[in-house]
Amino acid sequence: MHQPMVFTEDNQIIGNLERLLSSDDSRDQWDGRLMARAYRNPAFWVRSLEAEGKHPRVAVDFSGILLENLKKMNELCPQKDVDGNVIGDMIELWRQVLHEFPDSIEFSGTAYAHCYFPVTPEEDWESQVSLWRKVFCSLFGPELIGRVRGFWLPEMGVPAADKLGRLVKVLRNNGYDWLILPVEAVKAEKPLSFEKQVQIFCQPHVLRTEGGDMTVIFRPRYDFIDQQAGCDANGIYNKCIEAARISERAGRKCPALIVPASDGENGNVMMNQFFPDTFIRFFREKADEKVSSMTITRYLEEYPPEGEIELQAVGGSWLGGHSQWDKGDRRMEMKKKIEQLSSRFHDRQTKASRSEEALRALLIAETSCYVYWNSGFWFDQGEKMVESAYQRMESGVDRRVGAA
Repeated sequence: MHQPMVFTEDNQIIGNLERLLSSDDSRDQWDGRLMARAYRNPAFWVRSLEAEGKHPRVAVDFSGILLENLKKMNELCPQKDVDGNVIGDMIELWRQVLHEFPDSIEFSGTAYAHCYFPVTPEEDWESQVSLWRKVFCSLFGPELIGRVRGFWLPEMGVPAADKLGRLVKVLRNNGYDWLILPVEAVKAEKPLSFEKQVQIFCQPHVLRTEGGDMTVIFRPRYDFIDQQAGCDANGIYNKCIEAARISERAGRKCPALIVPASDGENGNVMMNQFFPDTFIRFFREKADEKVSSMTITRYLEEYPPEGEIELQAVGGSWLGGHSQWDKGDRRMEMKKKIEQLSSRFHDRQTKASRSEEALRALLIAETSCYVYWNSGFWFDQGEKMVESAYQRMESGVDRRVGAA
């Protein structure tokens, strides 16, 4: 889950969620409330289900700048509600639930500013990864950051083979043990039969790279389980049974691992229907001795990967390829500007250019949203962020883009 930074009319930099909730436009206000509720939902419903004697399991990831902004939003969100249900202090809610029910929710690490790694300068990968961990630790403490074992690639963007080893090395150096990938990134995936695809995405694998080995798991294809478009609890259950049977026919003795994933705040289904129609009903009505739930790390501890996997040389994403980030004149123009900005940051040796504020400004400028949507508004926001980062390199200080 993620929200980008935006410029206000008076040239201040704030989170997009804050912009929506502070807007005078009623539609913006309502959209902001629904998004805020989406960020609260996993923790809220895990606690509710645990109180009923159920034991839900869920994996989540929040970008670093979203976590920072949720903390900043404490003054706004407690006053906002959706249909009479007050949103409240979300960071405090998450903190409580993570401590009270440590086995229920597994946070995955991700990039601080939700950068698309295949088009982000390699020199900045370490900072994107490590700054997220710093933000998470500042909000939730060293005990909880120690439980973050997996990594969720923004947009599931997998770099090409000649760069993937570098990213794996960065992840390993930051303490990550596993990585979630799109099954579309598997080598020669398209010609595979339906059953072979299911066999691949319902078990973990070892990915070998020049930067080291990494355990990888795959999100099922949308034509198997599509949470984004809507899949009720009964549908989830039946698909899990189908995957288990396919896995058994292939001779695998371990349980099938199904990790359906989607944008938690993106679209009507995930914001309004997923929890009441799928998540809550699954744990209240469907989970049994045949289909249950466990965190990814717990599964890997009990059932480590048995085989290796190869990925496509060109990498991949949840959309298949990289076109949403590197095709089109304006996207290529933004990519060039980011590369120049990064080069400027790393080439300069002055204290100002390497300040914490300048680094954050650089990383924020690399946010994927500024090019993904292919719209004038977001391209303009991205260009403003680039210019702001140059200014931070000159001045070294910008209190408008600060740590949580």
